Amino acid sequence: MFNTTSTIRLVGALAAASSYVPAMSAAAAADAEPISARAVAQLQQARIEIYCGHNNQAVAGIRAARRQLHASSMASSSPIFATLDQASWLTRHDQHLLAEHALDKALDQLATAGTAS
Repeated sequence: MFNTTSTIRLVGALAAASSYVPAMSAAAAADAEPISARAVAQLQQARIEIYCGHNNQAVAGIRAARRQLHASSMASSSPIFATLDQASWLTRHDQHLLAEHALDKALDQLATAGTAS
């Protein structure tokens, strides 16, 4: 039937075909950054805004991060949304230290959710 050389070539071709990964387009590569990474960057920027006393910008950053997380595959019942709402409320009411702690908690929850995925 088959000689040894053709069998080896067949096995090699099957192995090569099964390991093929198509190249990503430039648009797909730009979208490859996880939404949570963008949300983390926005929350870190919000912490800076709180520290500088820019409450409106901080609340806007927290809301933008919340929208990104909500649009992602993260469940809307996740405790991170309650934590972000708390951080936003505390920022609007000039309770900066507590708001920073809430943002730290949200960042920890994101890190935990990121490792669980």
